[in-house]
Parts: sequence; C-alpha cells; structure tokens
Amino acid sequence: MKKKINQYLLVILFLLGFIANGQKDYKGRVIDAKTNEPIPYVNIGIIDAGIGTVSDEEGLFHLYLETNKYEPTTEILFSALGYETLYIPISEIKLAYNEYPDILLKPSAVQLNEVVVSNKGERFIVDNIGYRNYGVKNYGYWKDNIALGGELATRIIAKSGLRRLKAFEFEVWHNPSDSLLLRVNIYEDNGGSSKPGTNLNTSGQNILTTVRTDDKMVKVDLRPFDIYVKNDFIISLELLKIYGDEKLGLVLSASLNQFGSYRKYASQDNWESLSDTNMAYYVESELMVSEKQAQRFERKTEKKKKKQRTVSGFVIVRGSMISGVSVFNNTTKESALSGDGGRYLIPAKKGDILTFSKDGFQNFNVKITDKPTQNAVMKMK
Repeated sequence: MKKKINQYLLVILFLLGFIANGQKDYKGRVIDAKTNEPIPYVNIGIIDAGIGTVSDEEGLFHLYLETNKYEPTTEILFSALGYETLYIPISEIKLAYNEYPDILLKPSAVQLNEVVVSNKGERFIVDNIGYRNYGVKNYGYWKDNIALGGELATRIIAKSGLRRLKAFEFEVWHNPSDSLLLRVNIYEDNGGSSKPGTNLNTSGQNILTTVRTDDKMVKVDLRPFDIYVKNDFIISLELLKIYGDEKLGLVLSASLNQFGSYRKYASQDNWESLSDTNMAYYVESELMVSEKQAQRFERKTEKKKKKQRTVSGFVIVRGSMISGVSVFNNTTKESALSGDGGRYLIPAKKGDILTFSKDGFQNFNVKITDKPTQNAVMKMK
C-alpha cells in the first residue's frame, strides 16, 4: 500500500513540475473554414522565436510551448498558401488532452497571374540559371536541430526580364532517413537585408518533393505552378516530414558562387544569413527576348551541339531493353532518360562517370572511354 502511495506522489510531483515549467502541448487540427477539409503543411509558430512546426497530411499539429516565457499577447501565427493568415494570442489558445480542437483558416481571394501579351515579336528561349557543384567539397546540411518548417535557401542571380520557371534541381550528398518530404518555396528578395520575402508561388498549391535514401539528383517540375520572375529571386527547401527512425542528417551540395544563402530553424522563425556561398540549386527556365535575340541564341546553340561529344547506348535488364531509366553525368550534372526502346543519349566525354538508376533496380556506374557507345546492364534489387 505504501509503495502505491509513493508512486501516486511521484506522478503528482511530475505533473506539478510540468505545469510549473509552463510546458504545454498545444495541439489542434487546421481546417478550411468553407469546406471543413483538413489543410496539410500549414506553417505554425511564434514569429522569430524558433518555436514552430507544420501540420501533417490530416491538418493535425503539436506545438510545445513554455507559456511562462511569453506575454499573454504573444501571437501564434498560422499561414498557408491560398489562405488568409491567422493570429491567435497565447492567452486564447485552447488546450485539450484527448482531442484536437479545430483551427479555421479562411481561403484568400484568388490572385490571377498577369497575362503576358506582346506585339514586339518577342518569345521565350531556354535560359537555365543557378549553380552546380563540380566535385568541390562544399555543402550545406540539416541536422536534428532543424524543426519542421525549417528552410535552407539560396539567392539565384538572373538577367532582368520576364522569366518562366520550368524545373528545379538539387544534389543530395547524404540522407540517412528513409525519406524526407520537402516543400520548394520561391521568394522575392524583399524581406529586409535582401532576405526571402514574398512567396512567388500564387497557385495555392504546394510544390512538394520526396527525397529517398539513395536519391542523388532530385528534379522538381515547376511548370504546373505557373511561376514567373523578373529579376533575382530566392529559392528554398523546407522540411515537412521525416519518415523512418533515423535522425535528420540531410547533406546537400553547394557551389563556389558567392551570392548568399539563408536558413531558418523552424516554421515562422527569422531568416539568418548562412554564408556567402550558394547552395547548388539549379533552375531550368525560359527568358522572353526579342525575335532577333532568339534567332542569335538558336544559331549559337546549334553550333555548340555540333561540337559537343555525346555517348549513347541501351539499358538492359535480363536481356530486355528498359525505358524510364535516369542517366546522370556526375561530372557535368546533366541528365537524360532512356526511351521506349531502352536507348539513351547524353553529352559526355572521356573520363566522365555515368550513373544509371531506377526504382527497383541497383544503380549502375560506368566510366566513359573513347568509345561513342556504352550499354548499361542493370540488375534488379
């Protein structure tokens, strides 16, 4: 009996200590005020305090607060693409133990992108921008001190003029997690001290990508989001979810360019300058130019293609040609896919190393020789 009483006392003392510290598990479910549907990946936190999180696929969240550290008027901020921002003072938050109170966000007014009309004989040409890593040991990383909503951003230098963003690429050096869910954000550099400011993704849809343990080069299609820029901009990767039991330890390649990178540790946290070095973020884009400039560009591109050496061949598994295999040149960072008949073609020269990869198959690496052809014989996992 005495033993039981002591156990109860310990529990009571623990709870009293928890309350005394002001540590609260503020939880809830973020839903659309019109449809009552859950809103995934909402940024939640106290501005510039390093206290933040992101709602999950069902709109559920947990935010651990030491409430005695803040004034009652301190506000928790909820923000999501396509919704009005919501502020809730700490003094008004509802704490529940066995349920998730609803947090309602109102859809924002639909923003229509400006229609591009030109009678000057202008058109878009390919103009890829950003940075690559060509074997130099420069990198940026996330460790377990990065909370959900933490971001790693870099400045992209671009020529002035209307530019349409088509795809975004980044290179993974190390990822111990089973997989990570990331969001791509694209900002104007109007956030003060040329830091990230206004989000340029006005589609109302999240740009999501999953990074798996064995991913090397990740490419994200930006075309569905209809994003245009006119000058330099900032692009970031934001942590939304970690799958598996391994701790966060994502390492991404950086470049030797020095235009600036930024980081924040949690959702709604302040941005801090990380270094003058850029992350190796690369953006495929199209720039609007005059017809005369476009023709000059096409002649130059055609001349370059004629001089460029390529390697081609077939991807083979158990005697059959397979399509949809990613072919990556580790030296130039260019990539290609094998076609319907298993054939691929990629710019490469002697000494370049090609990596062939596809889900369900073991990666195949080969060093290019003087031969213009190179077949890849892959094995299933």
